[in-house]
Amino acid sequence: MHEIRCETLPDVDLSTVRGIEGKDVIAAQYAPYVADESKMAGDGADYLFFPASEAELAAVMKAMAAKGLTVTISGARTGLVGGAVPFGGAVVSLDRLNRPLDIRHDDEAKEWRVVSEPSVTLTELGDWIKKKAFPGLKERASQPTLDSLEIFRGDGKVYFYPPDPTEMSAFLGGTVATNASGALSYKYGATRDWVRRVRVMLATGEILDVPRGRYHASAEGTFVVVHGDGNRSEIKLPSYAPPPTKKNTAGIYVAPGMDLIDLFIGSEGIFGPLTEIEVAITEWHGTISVIQFLPDDEAALDFVLALREGLGADDTLRPEFVEFYDGNALNLLRNKQRENPKALDMPPIPEDAGAAIFFDVKFDPTAKAGDLDYTLLKNVVEKCGSTFANSWACYERRDYARFKHFRHTLPETVNSVIGLRKKQHPSLHKLGTDLAVPDEHLKEIWHFYREKLDTTGLEWVAFGHIGDNHFHVNIMPRDPDDLAKGLAIYKEFAQKAVALGGTVSAEHGIGKMKKKFLSVMFSEQQLDEMKAVKRALDPNAMINPGNILDM
Repeated sequence: MHEIRCETLPDVDLSTVRGIEGKDVIAAQYAPYVADESKMAGDGADYLFFPASEAELAAVMKAMAAKGLTVTISGARTGLVGGAVPFGGAVVSLDRLNRPLDIRHDDEAKEWRVVSEPSVTLTELGDWIKKKAFPGLKERASQPTLDSLEIFRGDGKVYFYPPDPTEMSAFLGGTVATNASGALSYKYGATRDWVRRVRVMLATGEILDVPRGRYHASAEGTFVVVHGDGNRSEIKLPSYAPPPTKKNTAGIYVAPGMDLIDLFIGSEGIFGPLTEIEVAITEWHGTISVIQFLPDDEAALDFVLALREGLGADDTLRPEFVEFYDGNALNLLRNKQRENPKALDMPPIPEDAGAAIFFDVKFDPTAKAGDLDYTLLKNVVEKCGSTFANSWACYERRDYARFKHFRHTLPETVNSVIGLRKKQHPSLHKLGTDLAVPDEHLKEIWHFYREKLDTTGLEWVAFGHIGDNHFHVNIMPRDPDDLAKGLAIYKEFAQKAVALGGTVSAEHGIGKMKKKFLSVMFSEQQLDEMKAVKRALDPNAMINPGNILDM
C-alpha cells in the first residue's frame, strides 16, 4: 500500500499552550532554546512554545501557519550541525512530551517493544528497560499493557536498546530524526534498524501514524498522503541510490519499494516533528571490553581487518564495536595525564603505543577458565606487533563506565583546546569529519587523510568508529590561516570519500552547517528532487527551515 490517510486531532485553544513571546525575552531568559551544541550563531526566535500533547502541538502548528511563520523544532539540542538553531519564527520545544506509553511483545517478530513520547533521553530509556520500571505507566496504561509489563518483569532476562550515540542525554526523537548510531552500530546497526512505528505531525497539524511494513512506495517510487479535507499530496522519491556504506545520514533516504517509515527516520525533522516512537529492544549479554595498544596506525588498521575478517566465524570473538585512536590522539591524552594523573581515571598510556583499538567481545563471567579460548585473538594481536600484556581489559559494569569515560575524554579535550584558542581568535572552530566509505576502502581513505594532513602542518587527531570505516578526523586550527587550510582540506576529504562510494555524513546529519557538502555527493537534479519531497509534505517550507535544504 502506498496511500496513507492523515489523522485529525481535536482542536485546542492556543492560549492554553504554554508560550513565550518576544525575541529579547526569549534570548535573555530562555537562551538554551535558541542554540545547540554546534555553537552556531542564529537569529533568535519570536515565539517559544512548550506543548504537552499532540493536540497542543497541532494548535501551535496551525497558528504559526496562519501567521506565515516558520517553526524550528527543539529537542535536547545535542546536535552538532545547527539543526535546532532558529533564524526567526517560532521555536517549539518538545520537552514536555516525555512519557513512556507502552511495553508490549510482538509475537510475530519475537521481540519486545517500547513505545514512548519523543523527549525521553537515551539514558532514561536505558534505565527504564534495565530496571523494568516505566514511570507513570501503571496509572494510565490499558489492561493489555499492564499484562505485558507483568510478563516483561517476570521473564528473568535483561534487555537494552542498542543504538548508542556518544551523547546519551540526546532525546529519543532526535536520534530517530537523525538516524543516530554510535559504536554499537558495528554489530547492531543504526537507529533505523530498531524503529518499528512513528507518529509524525505535518505542518497542517495532522498526524501520520506510520508502522513499519504497512506502507511501501509504488513501482513508480511514489507515496500518496490523503489529508482530512480530501486533498492529496503525492510524494515522488528522488532517483539516486544510497551509498554502499554501513552508516549514512546525508540527505533524504531512498530505496526501491521503500517503507514509508524510512522517509521520516533520518529526515532531520524537515517533514514534521515525531510525536510518538516505538522501538524494539533486545537481550543483553555480558562482554569484556579491551583497549589494545599497537605500535602504529598501520598495525591498528591490520588489527581491525583481522577482527572483521579473520575472527568473524567465531561468534565469541565477533566484536560488538570497534573504535580507533590514532597516535596523535594518544599523545593528546598522554599530555592530559601528565598534567593531571587522575584526569582519565585510567593507568598511564604505554609510552610505546602508537595507536589503539577499543573493542568488545562476548564474555560470560560465570564460565570456567577452560571454556574461554582467546588463542586466536592472542595470535592476531601478536601478528600485529603487540601483546595482551599491552592492553587494558574489563568486564564489570563500573569499569566499563571508566572505559567509556576514557573514550569521551578525547573529543572533550579537543573542544577545550579550541575553546582556549577562541579567546585569542574568536572565529576559530574545530573541524571534525563525519565521512564514511565502504569496507574495501578503509586503508585507502586513511592513507589519503594521513598524507594530506602531514603535508599541511595542521594539528589534528583522529578517532572513531573504524569498524564502520568512519573516522572522526579533528583538525584543531591555531589561527585563521589554519582554519582556512582546514576548510580546504575538509572538502578534499569529502570529494575523496564520495569518489570511493562513501558519504559526506555518516552519523551527525547535515543540519544547517554541512549543506555545502551535499553538492559533493548529489547533483543539482537530485537536490531538486529532495526539495520536491519537502514541498509535497510541507508546501510552505515551514518546518525546520534551512535544515538539509535551502528552499
